[in-house]
Amino acid sequence: MPELSRHEWATMNLEQVRRQLLDAAAFGKYMTPEQLENAAGKIGEGLRIFREETDHPR
Repeated sequence: MPELSRHEWATMNLEQVRRQLLDAAAFGKYMTPEQLENAAGKIGEGLRIFREETDHPR
């Protein structure tokens, strides 16, 4: 399996978080503080990568 580009890696992580949050919302599943912190970290890292790749300053 080829290595993922930074963009592909960020997209994959954001999709994982999206599915996890949708699952929690749709089925009333509880997310632990650790799971939420991990999701926030993935979102932050994905945004950082997209920002760097598009050369948009904060």
